[in-house]
Amino acid sequence: MDEVKEKINQFGLPQKEADELFEALSEEVLEVVFHEYADKSTDEELTVMETRIKEAKSPEHFETIIAEIATTVYGDEADQEIKNIYQDLLDQFTTAVEEAKQLAQRAQAGDPEAIKLIEKAQQTEDYEEVMNKFSE
Repeated sequence: MDEVKEKINQFGLPQKEADELFEALSEEVLEVVFHEYADKSTDEELTVMETRIKEAKSPEHFETIIAEIATTVYGDEADQEIKNIYQDLLDQFTTAVEEAKQLAQRAQAGDPEAIKLIEKAQQTEDYEEVMNKFSE
């Protein structure tokens, strides 16, 4: 996971935001892995694992649980599969940031279509959640 954290740090975010991004990515990774785990597990096994996830006491404990689930799902390829999932999510994040920057530049240059897209986005719940998060 150090490799993933290093890649996140390359974005130049303050440490708090970098940690929050890593946590958000980890939750996404868990969701991907857990869905695959659900296909291979009994209801009882799922319930036990859900309880363990909810009771995770630290990010490190959370990572350990992800690793256990991944080992069950992917076997010997678990570490590589987890890295691949993180990399895919980081690639998606990078693409989204680049697209947002380009849109903002177009809007600043007076592109009416870009301005309308930004105005429309500002009226969504997602925008409100992000803005509330940054104002905390």
